[in-house]
Amino acid sequence: MRVITPGPTPAQQQPPQGMSRPPEQTLYEALQGAILQRRLAPAAALDKATLGQLFGLSSNAVQRALQRLAQDGAVELPANQPARVTRPCAKRAGKLLQARLSLEMQILRLLPARLEQAELESLCGQVQRQRDCLQRRDHAGLIEAVNGVHLQLATLADNPWLRDFLARLLRQTALHVALSRTQPYDASACDEQQRLIERLAEGDNAGAETLMEHHLRNLFARLRFIPPPTTDLHAAFAGRLASRTTARIRR
Repeated sequence: MRVITPGPTPAQQQPPQGMSRPPEQTLYEALQGAILQRRLAPAAALDKATLGQLFGLSSNAVQRALQRLAQDGAVELPANQPARVTRPCAKRAGKLLQARLSLEMQILRLLPARLEQAELESLCGQVQRQRDCLQRRDHAGLIEAVNGVHLQLATLADNPWLRDFLARLLRQTALHVALSRTQPYDASACDEQQRLIERLAEGDNAGAETLMEHHLRNLFARLRFIPPPTTDLHAAFAGRLASRTTARIRR
C-alpha cells in the first residue's frame, strides 16, 4: 500500500544531481514568498536594478525570475514600465473559480471508487496541517497545505496533465488569497475539506463533488480586493455621491 503525497511546487523543485540551481531561482522564491506572506502589496513596483543589487544578480537573471513570476500570474510586465505585483480583481477571480470548478469536478470523477486507507490518512494529515498553520498564523504554510489536498486528489486521479493544469490554477488562487483584504481560509474551510474526505472514504464521490463545489464557492466568495485607482472623479467619489443622492431623497 503506498501513500501518494503532492509533488513539489516549481519553487521547491530541485535540479538533477550534479546541476547547480539557476541564479534566478533564489530571487524567484524570495519574491514569491514575499507576495504570499503579504510583505509585498498589490501593484508594488519591482525595480530590476534594485533587485539585482539586493540579490547580487545580473539584469538578465532578474528578468528571467520576473518572467517566471509573470507566467505564474504573480507579476505583471507592462511595456516600458517597471514590473509590478499583480493586482487581483473580482472579475479575474470569477474566471479562476469557473476554471477550477470544471477541472476539479473532472478530477473527482476520475478517482477510484474507493481510496485506500493510507491515501485517506494522508489527505486528513493535510487538513490537520492546515489547522496547525491557522493556530500559528502561518499564512504561506496554510495556503500550501490547502493546495496540498487538491494536488493530492489530482495525483490520485492518475492524469498528469490535469494535475499540472491544476497546479497552475492553484498558484493563481494562492496569489488571490494572499492579496485579499480578508482571510478566506479559516476553521470552516478545514471542516469543509474534512467532510469531503469523509465522503470519499464512504465511496460517495458524487457527494464529494457537491462538497467540493460548496468549498470552492465559499472560498472565492470570501475574497475581497482593494479597488484599482482611477482618474475618474465620479468613480472615485461614488460612495459620497450616493450618500448625497439619498440625503436629497429624504428631504
